[in-house]
Amino acid sequence: MKRRVLKKLVIFAAAVVTAIILMVLFEARLDRKIDSMYDVSAYTKPMNLTYDDYTKDKGQLILEKSAENDNLILMGSSELNSWAEQNPIHMFPNTTYDKNLTAVGQAYVQSLLHAMKAGTPALSDEKQLCLVVSLQWFMGDDIDVNGFAANFSEYQFYEFMKNERLSRESKQYICNRTKELLTGIEGYDDIKVYVWLYTRDNIFGKAGLTILKPYYMFREKILELKDKWDTSLLLEKLEEEAQKPEVRNMDWEEEWENAEAAGAYYCTNNDFYVEDGYYDTYLRETIQDLEGVEAETRLESREMEDFEMFLQICRENGVEPYVIIMNTNGYYYDYVGLDKERRDALYDEIERRARDQGVSCLNLSDKEYEPYFMLDVMHLGWKGWLYVDRQIAEHFAEGEGK
Repeated sequence: MKRRVLKKLVIFAAAVVTAIILMVLFEARLDRKIDSMYDVSAYTKPMNLTYDDYTKDKGQLILEKSAENDNLILMGSSELNSWAEQNPIHMFPNTTYDKNLTAVGQAYVQSLLHAMKAGTPALSDEKQLCLVVSLQWFMGDDIDVNGFAANFSEYQFYEFMKNERLSRESKQYICNRTKELLTGIEGYDDIKVYVWLYTRDNIFGKAGLTILKPYYMFREKILELKDKWDTSLLLEKLEEEAQKPEVRNMDWEEEWENAEAAGAYYCTNNDFYVEDGYYDTYLRETIQDLEGVEAETRLESREMEDFEMFLQICRENGVEPYVIIMNTNGYYYDYVGLDKERRDALYDEIERRARDQGVSCLNLSDKEYEPYFMLDVMHLGWKGWLYVDRQIAEHFAEGEGK
């Protein structure tokens, strides 16, 4: 009997050792492949154009390599997918600021998810990071649960939680919010157990996490390998498009005239200064029914707390963000009943909370009625993105000169 048990233990141990050796060899092979292929500068723009690919947004390797390569990190949501030529992914590097730009985020990625990215060791002491904040994030009572779940990164969560530079308060907040938002969502069982134990904040919770620590370390290692594998596949997919970027010779005044001309060309069939195709698809048939529909919209979302926590986490991790408070389309929001006074109060509150934590801001509230500044009712367009491009470039160029 003892011999049988011993034999099984030996077989099990041998299997574990073999699995570990295979994982080490597999990771080494991936590292060599990525190191041989991945010229960050050459791959940055094609990666930015893969807006709907989760490898960049949920992983760590691309974010880490971008930071190491001194790229400017631009965090945002659906506005990053703007087809306007003035989108920052087309405008950097330029003669005002000659650094490459890595865009991170997609629809429903807001402060909470960006806080987890900003709080990972990959971005520790990052001095070139922008966050584009949308007024729509703060509408309603809370953020979109399904959007949060779809964009949640288990790997980034573990990286965030093991960062010793972050306070227990920050980690507790992230765990509490994650627990709230994932309750009722199928899956995420490992995360649900982790945040439940962490937020208990007692001997039982600490003991549970200690016991499960080897499991979570192994789980994170698997996710790290997956991130490297996914990155290698993305590199192969984009290999033909990869090339060293040229520094764009930027004449801002001339670019402004081009942006205004593009806006005038694309906005011809409505009084809201939104692009014709957008108006035809989303507004033309329903516009009569939209008057005043947002009059009772609440502007008390939990997003404000998440935004403040993003700023706190940045400070703790040595990250110095530049916050772009994106305007809305004033013509449209006046029409649907979310009046200017309430919008201005929200812009000012976002800016106040940022500046209270020593964060530089660009508040675009005075651009709500500027023609061709917006592409549609909520996303920056030709003049809007160009204006932001210039402000970002000059902000960080000035910072380098200090």
